Amino acid sequence: MKKTLISLIALVVLGIPATAFADTFTYRPPATGANQGNGGPNQFNLDHHEAYTWQISNVNLAGQTITGATLTFHNISNWDSNANMLFVHLLDSARNAGVGSFVDAAGVPVLPSQIADNFAGNLYLSNPLVNPGTANTFLGQHSFGTTGTDWTITFNSAQLAALTAYLQNGNNIAFGFDPDCHFWNNGITFSFTTAPTSVPEPTTMILLGSGLAGMYLKKRRRKQAEVNSEN
Repeated sequence: MKKTLISLIALVVLGIPATAFADTFTYRPPATGANQGNGGPNQFNLDHHEAYTWQISNVNLAGQTITGATLTFHNISNWDSNANMLFVHLLDSARNAGVGSFVDAAGVPVLPSQIADNFAGNLYLSNPLVNPGTANTFLGQHSFGTTGTDWTITFNSAQLAALTAYLQNGNNIAFGFDPDCHFWNNGITFSFTTAPTSVPEPTTMILLGSGLAGMYLKKRRRKQAEVNSEN
């Protein structure tokens, strides 16, 4: 009887779909910049002469709902004390797999008057890193001093909705980075958490298990009663 009850409980547990367990997805782009200035070994080149895309492909969200997401720039700092700005966008795709870039500014140093977001407005329409009609969500912008710090963008509800829609559209997304000065860093990390889209509640599973066990015991007692009456 004990073994039978254990088997029944096991069947209930095994009946919970694999998607019932939440998960965390973490991505880091390759190091594209030399370890120089105040940067670290994982440095992503954020040169003021260029704009960049980083595409993440083949993300499968089957049975999962995104519950939170963050994008973190590690130990990021400006190379000097001039005016500066880093613009960050979420895109539904990019022309290049992995990391892509194009030259968007000239001069040494680039003048503060050339601070402009190549992933916004008319500049976005002529941006060679994206295809026409590419969906675009602004994530944030920030300026930095010469002392390294971690900058984390925590996605709000609208940004999470865009992230979900972009991934459902083709299982990939891209980030657009436009650094308008030269930023040292020790890499970038994108991470998001998920929860199952539809999962039986624990109480429901317990009741189901209890019901199966009760049915077994009732059937067992009936058989025993029949045996006793025959004797």
